[in-house]
Amino acid sequence: MRGWCQGGLLAVSWFCATAAAAELEFDHVWIVVSRDAPERAALERAGLKISPAVNRNDGQGTASVSAEFLNAYLELMWPDPTVSVAPGAERGVEKFKNRMNWRTSGWCPIGIALHRVGSKTTLAFPTWSIAPDWMPAGTAIEILTARDDTKSPSFFIEPPVLAVNEEANRKIDNKDPKREAFQHPIGVERVTEIRLVRPKAYQPVVAFTYLENAGIFKSTEGAEWAVEITLDAGRKNQTKDLRPALPLLIHY
Repeated sequence: MRGWCQGGLLAVSWFCATAAAAELEFDHVWIVVSRDAPERAALERAGLKISPAVNRNDGQGTASVSAEFLNAYLELMWPDPTVSVAPGAERGVEKFKNRMNWRTSGWCPIGIALHRVGSKTTLAFPTWSIAPDWMPAGTAIEILTARDDTKSPSFFIEPPVLAVNEEANRKIDNKDPKREAFQHPIGVERVTEIRLVRPKAYQPVVAFTYLENAGIFKSTEGAEWAVEITLDAGRKNQTKDLRPALPLLIHY
C-alpha cells in the first residue's frame, strides 16, 4: 500500500541527504492529482514506467499509482469516492481535495515522505501521528506539517515497515516480475536530488526550514508550486518539464 492521509544538487550518484539530528532520509514524494490520475500519461511520455497496481488506501479515501526507483518512488495520489473513509477522517479527505485543486485553493499538491535510519529522535518542533486503516496494525505515520497548515507541503515520517529499502530492491532477481517496476524506458534507477519550487509569497514553516537546512531537499522561488526530481545525478544531461499537466520537472 502507498499513501498518507493528510490530506541540492548532489555531486554523488546516490541520494545521501540526511537530517543528522533526527537521522532522517528522503523516502518518496507524492503529488495529488485528478481522479484516476490521467496525469500519469505525462510521466509515461517522459519515459517513466507506472506500476500497474492501483493502491487503495482504505480508511483515508484515497488511491494512488507510482513510478518506482531503487531508493524511492514518485506517487500520484487522488481522493477516490470508491475508497472507504474511516469515521473521523473526513477532514483528511477534504485536505486532499484542496491539494488536488491547488491551482485555485492555494494549497500545495506535494508531499515529502521521510524514514528514519537510526533510533527515534524527538524533533525540535511539534508533530502528530495518524494510523489509517490500510496501515499494518501497531504502526503510525508521524506528521511534521501542522494540522491547520493550508499552505505548506506535507512532510511526514514513514514507519520502518513502509519505508523504501534499497538493499532489498537491489536483491530482487532479474527474472522476478517485481524487477520490471524499476526498468524505465529512459534507463534511470535512483533519485539523487529533490528540489521544491515554492511560490514567492510562501513563508516557509519550521518543518520546511528544518528539512531544507538538513539537506533533505533544496528549494527555489517560482511562480507556483512544483517539484524537481533528479535521477542518476543527471548523467544524461536531459530535462523534461511536465508542466502544466503535472507540477514536476525531471532531470536525468
